[in-house]
Amino acid sequence: MVTGNLSSDEINGLLNRGEKEEKKMADTSLSTIENEALTELFSVALGSSSAVLSLLLSDQVTVSSPNLSVKPKTEIMAKTQAPFFVLLGEYTGDVSGIQFVSVNKEQVQALTAMADPESASEDTERQFEILQDIMQQMYASVSQTFSALLESEVSHSLSGMDMVEDREDFPAANFTAEEWFAEAAFQLKAQNGQHAEFYMCIPVRLAKQMAGILTGSGEEEELEETQDMQFDSNNESNSQNKKEQAVTSQNIQPVQFSSFDDSPAANTEPNNLNMLMDIPLQVTVELGRTKRTVKEILGVSQGSIIELDKLAGEPVDILVNDKLIAVGEVVVIDENFGVRVTDILSTEERISKLR
Repeated sequence: MVTGNLSSDEINGLLNRGEKEEKKMADTSLSTIENEALTELFSVALGSSSAVLSLLLSDQVTVSSPNLSVKPKTEIMAKTQAPFFVLLGEYTGDVSGIQFVSVNKEQVQALTAMADPESASEDTERQFEILQDIMQQMYASVSQTFSALLESEVSHSLSGMDMVEDREDFPAANFTAEEWFAEAAFQLKAQNGQHAEFYMCIPVRLAKQMAGILTGSGEEEELEETQDMQFDSNNESNSQNKKEQAVTSQNIQPVQFSSFDDSPAANTEPNNLNMLMDIPLQVTVELGRTKRTVKEILGVSQGSIIELDKLAGEPVDILVNDKLIAVGEVVVIDENFGVRVTDILSTEERISKLR
């Protein structure tokens, strides 16, 4: 058996191979922090579109929090039942990249019937129009959220739409060279029971860019890339330059790992929350509810009185994005109704309700 020390070239080869494998993993996965940041971002952004969607669909609508997963290009939209609609979108501005969204055709038919009851079930052109309106309203909110976070203009546009009879018939490779995607699955739910499952796919690279903006990690990644370049340069220099570069690296090291310190982490969350302060939310005051049979509903006419499940003088519910956060009493302000808050959840509980 032959033993001996590894040469410098062999050591560098092993190090470079390890770095390449680590970089490949970074390009094909999301960290826990990145996953949580993106989930929170799209929950707020898509949830804020529920008010406009409710008007469009003539019913109370909510958008669920997305579930994120990372998939290769060949497996995106695999859970969407064919035939389905696919929409190609694009982000431009400080964040840029492509986006695919898919939704089952039968569910789009149900949404179209809500928005336009007179439309025929096989009127594909009308379904395209309604779906386009829904997507534009949703992602106008997403763009507004990013614009608030970046303090600059970020826009989303639809590049094209199509109906796919079989998932294998959609050649994603024709539209992008990206190989790995973050897929967000979320539901649009109407109060009448209708719902649609959307699958949104963006490149992992774009997902990391978005998460980096929200977590403030963009500068740290830039610093790490600079240090990697310095390390590569050292491998080609003489031993004296290596020693000098090692000193420089030691000086930089505390800055690189400062994000793991308790005190900066404590300051990051309020700053990120402040960035979301301008996002509009739907506030509803609920006087009460009741259930009636179809016969009773058909018997309602002008002047009929419908008795609710709350007693006179009982506090009314105050909901934000359909989540109960407070109760209060009805008041009159000049000629408008208002509500005086009598009991409300704590700030932490209100934030958790908005997730």
